[in-house]
Amino acid sequence: MQYRVGFSKDTHNLIDGHNIKLGGIEIPSNKSVEAYSDGDILYHSLAEALFGSLGLEDLGQNYNSKNMTEGFDSFIIIFDALNHLNKKNYKISNVDILIELDSPKLGQYKNEIKQKLAKELTISLDQISVKATTTEGNFENIITCYCNLIIYKSEEK
Repeated sequence: MQYRVGFSKDTHNLIDGHNIKLGGIEIPSNKSVEAYSDGDILYHSLAEALFGSLGLEDLGQNYNSKNMTEGFDSFIIIFDALNHLNKKNYKISNVDILIELDSPKLGQYKNEIKQKLAKELTISLDQISVKATTTEGNFENIITCYCNLIIYKSEEK
């Protein structure tokens, strides 16, 4: 069986706002993510890890102001990445996500994010890990998401 690894990291500034979107889940906050898209950095890092595992370009090559409208839904990127995965006959083995954010605390949202991702990626809950940590107050105006994943060549046609 052929395995491939993908990794990505996405970092954005936080600005005054009223929510942060992670994995399609709106989390109440006094901050928002500064971004050209809807700012869902979890979807950004996950999609870029999928693209990387397939040997494809980074997100900036395909999703930018030249071909996307401002505020676009980042799930579009996940949808595209999954289409590439299916076309090349690969499946997701596991996904490991780490979100670095000082505030708000994400503990109560991790399971909801994980359940939504499992459904969207058509994998089981035990194939996904969603973790959260802080910068210990060192970077209160930044949010970062890391994603590491393994895909494998499916023997099904």
